[in-house]
Amino acid sequence: MTQRNERKWHKSDNPVIRENDLSKVLDILVALDRMVVEHSMHIYNISRRDRFIMREQNQRLHDAVREYLPRLVEPSRGPL
Repeated sequence: MTQRNERKWHKSDNPVIRENDLSKVLDILVALDRMVVEHSMHIYNISRRDRFIMREQNQRLHDAVREYLPRLVEPSRGPL
């Protein structure tokens, strides 16, 4: 029986979140949030006008998350 490569499972001593990785994670979270909002509006039978308003508010939230989240998860910064 062959031994497992223990190095593969070793946690890195220098955990660095690359900007590209963070961008991908944010894209996935934003897409999931949009799906939940759209599904909720359909379930609760929200009017067209109110759907437009909710989408605008949701977009502002997504913009704020994209702007501020990278600063919050930056490993070089200490606790806030």
